[in-house]
Amino acid sequence: LLYTIKFEFLQLAAAMIEFIVSKVAMVLTLGMYSTGIHTVQKIKRRGTGDIPILPFVAMATACFLWFNYGIMLGDVTLTFTNLVGTLLNCSYILLYYWYTPSKASVYKTVGCFMLLLVTMNFYSSWAHTSTQEASEFVGTIGVCITIATFASPLAQLKVVIEKKNTDSMSFPLSVMVAAQCIMWWWYGALINDTYVQVPNLLINYAYLQFPNVCGTILAIIQLGVFFKYWDTKPNSVSGIMQSI
Repeated sequence: LLYTIKFEFLQLAAAMIEFIVSKVAMVLTLGMYSTGIHTVQKIKRRGTGDIPILPFVAMATACFLWFNYGIMLGDVTLTFTNLVGTLLNCSYILLYYWYTPSKASVYKTVGCFMLLLVTMNFYSSWAHTSTQEASEFVGTIGVCITIATFASPLAQLKVVIEKKNTDSMSFPLSVMVAAQCIMWWWYGALINDTYVQVPNLLINYAYLQFPNVCGTILAIIQLGVFFKYWDTKPNSVSGIMQSI
């Protein structure tokens, strides 16, 4: 009897930890989507400068893909979270377009990702006969775009090294990417099964683990760049505080 009670207590504790970690990860994901507000405020003060449009467009595309993925499998949490992410990042793109003098680059970047979405939607609708096949295809593309999103700030690495400052990168975004990737990575490790439930949706374990392992590594690299150049910004007592 004592063994049974102890076993049930451990099961309950494990379930509570998994629940808490998953909810914290979801909150951090929404927080990551909202970090674009910081970049937009910087753009309003100084103009777009060396700040690229790519992170906004890549994030909006990734959110839209996971939004569709959530609809396909009927998961309200996944759908809602990524609907918010899609709307936020589309608003960032519009504000970037308003302030940038190089509108042609916005057309080019947005056009490439729109073409990708149209092609993917056409292929998933006509080439796959079942919802499961279509969702697996969308999930795979979502993983690829998500990894590209996590890596997109590094597109400015050459500029950062040449100018020895990180004005063109977002410190809050790098922090939030690292935090939410670590939480999702931890949650996948807690589940430690072929399928991961988040919270009512069965997602292939690799879909959750692989992009977040990559995202964690990429975010740590970005944070390393910030700490390397934090004290080399002109007219700044603390580069990190200026980035925030």
